[in-house]
Amino acid sequence: MTEYVSKSDLTVALNEGFDNVYKKLTNHFDMRFDKLEQDITQINKKYEHLIVTLDTFLKRLDDIEADNSARDAQLARLERWIEQVASKTGVKLEY
Repeated sequence: MTEYVSKSDLTVALNEGFDNVYKKLTNHFDMRFDKLEQDITQINKKYEHLIVTLDTFLKRLDDIEADNSARDAQLARLERWIEQVASKTGVKLEY
């Protein structure tokens, strides 16, 4: 025998089916977005660590350059004094 399904029964069954699919789909997307957010958070942490490390190296380079400039200025001053002393004492400098 053939059974007929009423319109309201069919509507209820379809709504339940769509609700089921919608819940599964939104759950799947939620899991994927949560994973993406975790990945982005890890990338941001690595990026921040990289920036801090780079800043540290750049500060060390700046300090080295400042020390080198001070040393070069002091060396030039010492050479100038040596030449002045040599000139006044009549000592010939050999390079």
